[in-house]
Amino acid sequence: MDKYDYSFGSFTYKTAKNDDFYLHEHSEYEIYMFLEGDSKYIVENKNYSLTSGDIIIIRKHEMHRVFHNSPAKYSRFVLSVSPDFFKTCPEYEKAFLKSDTGNKISSETVHSSGIYDAISRLLKYAEESGSIHSPAACAVVTEILYLINRVSSFETPYFTNSTLKEVIGYINNNFTGEITLDLLCDKFFISKYHLCRIFKAATGLTVQEYIRDKRLILASEIKKEGKTLSEAASGAGFSSYSSFYRFYVKKFGKNPKRL
Repeated sequence: MDKYDYSFGSFTYKTAKNDDFYLHEHSEYEIYMFLEGDSKYIVENKNYSLTSGDIIIIRKHEMHRVFHNSPAKYSRFVLSVSPDFFKTCPEYEKAFLKSDTGNKISSETVHSSGIYDAISRLLKYAEESGSIHSPAACAVVTEILYLINRVSSFETPYFTNSTLKEVIGYINNNFTGEITLDLLCDKFFISKYHLCRIFKAATGLTVQEYIRDKRLILASEIKKEGKTLSEAASGAGFSSYSSFYRFYVKKFGKNPKRL
């Protein structure tokens, strides 16, 4: 994210491959519009079907990924907005702070609300000016946020595998404590092989990688609150500072002291 606090663009893949997409998170809000393909979208333990024109709202630090049902041509539009952008329009951040709601705005609502037209104008103004940060483009980004906040409700998700939904939900609520494969398998009456297989297929991560990433996200947030790195590591559930340090460097390729 640059000094303008937002970025956007359209992306197309001739052939969609799930190996090219994985569960991840970031500190910005993301407005994802599905344009073409045979795909679904996963946000934490929520699963959304996709049709052309649907929008998925991704809140900061929510783990998410697209999942392709077949290797069809795939295209999307993505608008990323930093929390800093809302300093001039704090009331428009409300829709992105409701973590207990769904993430999907249907294509029908996207069109009827004016969001689709606003995104079309955003792309047009950026092309005409040669910059995605022209005054006109910036104004339309603000308009898009305004329109999203006018949407009365987001669609609820589905999950084709109820056990997987329960497993991910349990991890999300308990990842600062000790969670092992044995514990999960005993609790949800599932074999290690089956759990590892369905978890990796749905998220692109192993169970332990998912837990590790959730802890790294929380450690970063704790550090921003003024705590020491050791306090952040402990508060996020790492057994030691050395294990936190090792996982942080492995994932981000830098010293956590730069947090």
